[in-house]
Amino acid sequence: MSIDDLDSEFELDLRLTEENLDELYDNAPCGYCSCLPDGTLVKLNQTLLTWLGYSRQELVARRCLQDLLTVGARLHYETYCAPLLLLQDQVREISYQLQCRDGRRLAVLLNANLRRDARGEPLVVRVTLFDITDRRKYEQELLRAKAEAEAQRELLTVKNAELLRINAELDNFVYTASHDLKQPASNMVGLFEELKRTATFHDPDAAGMMNMFEEALRQILSTIEGMTDVVQLQRQPDQGPEDAIDLHSFTQDIVRSLQAAATADFVLDFAAVPTLRLPRTSLHSILYNLLSNALKYAQPGRRPRVLVSTTLTTGGPVLLVRDNGRGIDLHRHGEEVFQLFRRFHPEVDGSGMGLYLVRRLVQQAGGRAEVDSVVGEGTTFRLYFPEA
Repeated sequence: MSIDDLDSEFELDLRLTEENLDELYDNAPCGYCSCLPDGTLVKLNQTLLTWLGYSRQELVARRCLQDLLTVGARLHYETYCAPLLLLQDQVREISYQLQCRDGRRLAVLLNANLRRDARGEPLVVRVTLFDITDRRKYEQELLRAKAEAEAQRELLTVKNAELLRINAELDNFVYTASHDLKQPASNMVGLFEELKRTATFHDPDAAGMMNMFEEALRQILSTIEGMTDVVQLQRQPDQGPEDAIDLHSFTQDIVRSLQAAATADFVLDFAAVPTLRLPRTSLHSILYNLLSNALKYAQPGRRPRVLVSTTLTTGGPVLLVRDNGRGIDLHRHGEEVFQLFRRFHPEVDGSGMGLYLVRRLVQQAGGRAEVDSVVGEGTTFRLYFPEA
């Protein structure tokens, strides 16, 4: 490119910057007007006239700035904005509504400056108006959304209080029912034992029926006791002070208390995390339920083997209980494992409450429970606890 070409391009750029000031004023993206101290309009740009729907002749020297405002805006301008202008010569970002010729209302943001003459007397007010229709709609939408959110929150508060009341009533009902049923059921067990001891039955089917009845009684008592445990857990979320529990000795004590422990192999490995800070009653209930289940649901024909261990993750300690038992079909029952009254091996005695209690106790400690299982191979429970 030659020097002449550069000069020509430079001259062209300069020509592009030579704008007509009157055209800039008239077609600015905001409204401009000038008025006398009493509000009489003396000059308006075309943008403002277009917004309002008036001609220049209809407004200049014939109408006041206040006449362009809605009633509420006019009152505010005369009692607040105009005195403030006289006091400090400017006002900034005051939200008003303009009254258009066709009855529409236009939301604007007003900025104004008061110019004075050489003697300091008010001379002219220069006003800039910005169309904030979209902004106003957005603000109104935010207010509407906020009001809806507050209404929903109040509704949820009411519903939550109602649910708490219903849950409390259900807890009282279950606790009362389980308490009232326990004694009659225990009496039935005693009477049945006495019946077996003293009565003679000549029917060859009597022995089988007696066994079925005895099994039904045990199931009733187990369910009643489980219901009582669940309600007590609901009523007493605080299981007592947290202790730094030595897992090895604590777990050994639980293993010794299990009747079928002698027929199983237990492997305890707490090298990674030797202690856990939990309420002793909570940890006892967790381990007792998991270890007794490992024995109860052992695979027929295979000696039970149970591994209880700990690992340490970035989130905190993990307690693992792994067995080689019957396993659970997680494809069918994965969502139900920790739910109340869920049983996956009907041929084995149980109330369906143990795993529910385990998960609730772990959650109360701030953790979570997970399970992996393969049918016929075994089950692994992982209990994640927060870092102490």
